Amino acid sequence: MDWNYIAGFFDGEGSVTHNGKGYRITVPQTDEGVLVEICKFTKLGHVIKLRKREAHWKDSWLYYIANKKDVCRFLKKTRPYLVIKREKSVSAIKDLEKELIIMARKKKVHDRRKKQAKKLRSRGLDYRAIGKKLNIDWGYARRLVLDLA
Repeated sequence: MDWNYIAGFFDGEGSVTHNGKGYRITVPQTDEGVLVEICKFTKLGHVIKLRKREAHWKDSWLYYIANKKDVCRFLKKTRPYLVIKREKSVSAIKDLEKELIIMARKKKVHDRRKKQAKKLRSRGLDYRAIGKKLNIDWGYARRLVLDLA
């Protein structure tokens, strides 16, 4: 198993789709074993059994990756070997890299707010006061302090 084989398999059998929230990699197959081996090798995604729509159809499975970081990593690793899906993968990688930068910035802000909210709570401020001080909703302040957000 190597990335060249996986890229060829993905190029022929799989798809990369954008569902409005992000990109998803899917590869349907009637041979579960090959999908499990791909999943083990890449350490990305999951293999699930699909429900038969007709009783006489073969069992089938789906290898899918939905996590943005994982989709980006998969596409970057397979891009050098892709033929049919090369343009789509290049476009998706650009979009995903932008989204990942935005996510990292949001996480940084979130972590900073969490630290500030916990510090203010330890000083005895209530959630409403914390919310006012940090210019956020008091419910969000509560979730930050309680590690629910």
